[in-house]
Amino acid sequence: MPVRTPHFPDLLFGSAARLRRWEDALMGLLQSHGYRELHPSLVLREAVPEGALRFFDGDDLVALRWDFTVALAGLLARGFPEPPPRVAYAGAVFRRPVQPWEAVERFEVGCERIQPEGEASAEADVELARLLMAIPGCLGLKSAILHLGNAALVRRPLEAEGLFGALSDAVVAALSRRAPHRVREALDGHPSAARLAAHAEALLSELDGPGTLDALESSPYAGLLEAEREHMDRALQALLPILPPNLELRVDLADVAGLGFYTGPTLRLWAPGAQQELAAGGRYDRLFPDLGRPWQAAGFCVRLSRLLDLADTRPDLFEEPR
Repeated sequence: MPVRTPHFPDLLFGSAARLRRWEDALMGLLQSHGYRELHPSLVLREAVPEGALRFFDGDDLVALRWDFTVALAGLLARGFPEPPPRVAYAGAVFRRPVQPWEAVERFEVGCERIQPEGEASAEADVELARLLMAIPGCLGLKSAILHLGNAALVRRPLEAEGLFGALSDAVVAALSRRAPHRVREALDGHPSAARLAAHAEALLSELDGPGTLDALESSPYAGLLEAEREHMDRALQALLPILPPNLELRVDLADVAGLGFYTGPTLRLWAPGAQQELAAGGRYDRLFPDLGRPWQAAGFCVRLSRLLDLADTRPDLFEEPR
């Protein structure tokens, strides 16, 4: 009888073979586009993150890698005087679940696109989106949904109004619940309450319709966000003509997931019927400057643990392996 604990599931023959096949296919795709593999240590010895699985190695408190991006950033910042433009990775992570009934995430494949400070980023963002569009085909997913967002649509107005800390978190939480009236409640009495409430209504007024980007015109911050709107419009113009038939493209102006990390365009991949996103990423231009390197970066990870669970519970969503 198979042994399977809720948080640390074993991979039996079928799942183990699927994991190996998916890792090979995804790394082959990334390498064919110029992404070279790096493999940072599974054990983090510096800046032990909050929430990570920590333990003592002799007298040193260390942690298991809970994500590749931060571990890679530390490796690159220490080891490279100039940023390598394209980096790929595959391997184990140990990411604690948000909900107690979810399994710990343990397998990822992904890529990072790194650029010197000041280099135009639009082309790199589209490059990543095009790569993510090819992921469902690599995995044998019959259909998928790609969400395009932009963290700056929320971050920049909050910063312009000087909102940080708990009040900013309350606004973000209200947007995550798609509830503009909660934004008004959170900001009650604040000088920027009317402007930010109007902005929230603009972000949520046209959910993935033909006028989604046009909805920004009604925002009090339309001028502030003109560059972001043009960036998203150019990305759509580049991506829509090459959209695979099994992929639906949606625009989500109120995407606030990961707002503490992402600084610009965001990408999320879903499958119809999936309860969790299967891949996610975006632009995060503040990470390398915090490590002393004036570099810009964006990337995404494919969450293979979630995909394995989905393949077990919804095999009908996947093509039969050849």
